[in-house]
Amino acid sequence: MRPANFSEEKMLMKKTCLLLVGTLALLAPARAADDWVRYKAQPGGGKIRVDGTSTIHDWSVESRLIGGYVEFDPAFDLEKAAPGKVNVRASVLIPVRQLKSDKTSMDNVIYDAMKEKDHRQIEYHLTEMTLKEAPKSPDGPWEFDTQGELFVAGVTNKIRMPVTLTRVEKDKLKFTGSTAVKMTSFGIQPPAPKVALGLISTGDDVKLTFEWLTVRKEAAK
Repeated sequence: MRPANFSEEKMLMKKTCLLLVGTLALLAPARAADDWVRYKAQPGGGKIRVDGTSTIHDWSVESRLIGGYVEFDPAFDLEKAAPGKVNVRASVLIPVRQLKSDKTSMDNVIYDAMKEKDHRQIEYHLTEMTLKEAPKSPDGPWEFDTQGELFVAGVTNKIRMPVTLTRVEKDKLKFTGSTAVKMTSFGIQPPAPKVALGLISTGDDVKLTFEWLTVRKEAAK
């Protein structure tokens, strides 16, 4: 004869198995995320330049501090990449006060216009990356069309940008690209310095140009 509590034991074993399966299902995505191939920004290895115009001369500010990372799906093989969408994600951060010209007065005007006291960072998040064609060399360059979200002065806009990737060393990748945006699309009023009684005005259009060196993060041991 079966023990009186046989059915209870059977039910308990069933619940335990279901709990174990559920736990493994929850852990699987986390483990998969750990397997992504991450390249982190190399300190001092980046540069972004903003170029604009004014009624008296062209102007530019530049930062050599670009933080962040880019991650590739482990199934993606850069050397055997085929044209099409790439499963990749990236996040970039740039402190506004790291944008500098050769004039402190001009820098302060730009910081005020960009509402730096309330929004201290420029952020960019990649949403889509498409390889246009396979490179002719194992070291690239690889030409991509990208889409992403650019956050400036409290406003987020979607932007498109062609990006070139080259392999600098075995574990280092360099990204370069440029795009044009309007200051007013981010709620930024083109500066008209008060020191010139407002007689100097800047154009709404600016060009963003960057190069970004990243190094592969070592796998956890």
